[in-house]
Amino acid sequence: MTAREEPRWPAPPEPYGAFTAVDSLGGVAAPLLAGFAVALIGLLVPGADSLRHPDAALLLLALAAVLFLQVVQLNARARGYAVSPAQVREWYPDFDDPARQAVVAWELRHHRDCWAHLVRRTRVRYNIAILALTAGLMVALVPRGPVAPLRVAAIVVLGLFALLELLELADRTLGTRRVPRLVRRAVHAAAPADPPVPRPPFQPPAP
Repeated sequence: MTAREEPRWPAPPEPYGAFTAVDSLGGVAAPLLAGFAVALIGLLVPGADSLRHPDAALLLLALAAVLFLQVVQLNARARGYAVSPAQVREWYPDFDDPARQAVVAWELRHHRDCWAHLVRRTRVRYNIAILALTAGLMVALVPRGPVAPLRVAAIVVLGLFALLELLELADRTLGTRRVPRLVRRAVHAAAPADPPVPRPPFQPPAP
């Protein structure tokens, strides 16, 4: 891009609150869930004799804790790329210079690509961590002796949630060609996706 061309600014995040949503996922939810998984590990180790599959439960909870910590790390890296043109304007006194805007626009497009790449990795790890945490809870509820009916109901509820989380993860990562339509409909019915973005009634003027 030359200095005389109009700068191509990155498109606004979709939805507009994407930066805040990702920051909440990696900065609030993931640390709390990681601490919850570690606390469960500390509770299960002394009472392992009362569980039918204590090692499997500990493995799943440890996997969940590690993945949640990775989510925190990836979110910290992605936060460095979550920059808007308004923030950049404060850093450069010569922001109105076309040459400066051309360079800043290119940098912001690069930042947006890096942010999107890190966010994709963050969401995959977060979904796998939720799946591992749910499966760990389900396994931890299975005692060595007889299982009461209410305990069975709790295990079934966690198992269904783990199955839905697995289907949603497959729906997001494998693409439309590898997920059967019936499975996709079941996933969307249980965990609806974000509504489609409507087209504006008119084309807004260029900023």
